[in-house]
Amino acid sequence: MTIERVPLDDVPREEWLERRRHYINASETPIVVGEAQWGSLANLYAEKKGLRPPSAETPVMKRGRQLEGAAFGILAEERPEWEIYRAKVHVIDKEKRQACTPDGLARAPDRDGIGVVQAKVVARNIFRHKWLENPEDPIEYGQATPPGAYRIQTLHEMMLNECSWGVLAVLINGEFSLDLRLFDVERDAVIEDRIDYRIADFFERYLDANIMPPFEPQRDDVLVRQLYPRDLGTAIDFTGDNRALALVEDLMHQQASEKEAKAQVKIIKTELQAKMGEHSYAVLPDGRCLSWKLQHTRAHTVEAYDSRVFRILKSQPRERT
Repeated sequence: MTIERVPLDDVPREEWLERRRHYINASETPIVVGEAQWGSLANLYAEKKGLRPPSAETPVMKRGRQLEGAAFGILAEERPEWEIYRAKVHVIDKEKRQACTPDGLARAPDRDGIGVVQAKVVARNIFRHKWLENPEDPIEYGQATPPGAYRIQTLHEMMLNECSWGVLAVLINGEFSLDLRLFDVERDAVIEDRIDYRIADFFERYLDANIMPPFEPQRDDVLVRQLYPRDLGTAIDFTGDNRALALVEDLMHQQASEKEAKAQVKIIKTELQAKMGEHSYAVLPDGRCLSWKLQHTRAHTVEAYDSRVFRILKSQPRERT
């Protein structure tokens, strides 16, 4: 295995993002092996092929980036015997077309060699309900299991850096507290083989063959609109596509149910509002409270924009010429 390490200290973000397009990076590996919490194969393909721009930074991603330094600072305080380094390097295996950008590396007196430190920032309520085996246990030491995607990302970074150990340094972000918990990640030959196989297969089956992977409708709604922002005024024949017919029937049923539900919501709200009259609040028998207060909305304008509108028509329209 020939590994190239490219320092990122003076590399512009645009250049780094362009370089990433040619490899499957550790943060993307969970998508390829089917363990992702977000993203899809089609979305990843579109990004690698330049069919859509790189994903914009979300508020959650921004929070993670801003608090990453805090995670390493707290780790240094709690593990003063460790030598901890911020990596700032793009590690590339050109032969396998795999890469990673580890958050940090460390040496520990009770562990062999250098280890990978992968920092994550998790909201306290998310950690309690999605990580803890028992949500009633204390955040600080209750039995917890990291998501498979985080373990796979860390393991991939350990593989590429040839490290014998790695840790997930999880900063639990509460309203009034920051708690750090460490989760060991061990080398696993079976999962490593799975990573190598799935990445090679993704390149061979899709990227090298220029074939878009199947869409995942539950994840690819934004991607489909990005790929097909305009219409041509032409028609496609679905008369032999029973799946399309079933989808339309299901859509009409769901829309009717939604319309009925909205009407029922309006009726219920009206009855409750009539009971409240001019009162701002109403206290319920179980202790909950209703609020119906006057709220001022400032005037605003929306700039003109074009977007495709999806409708079900009763008959076939004429094509544009």
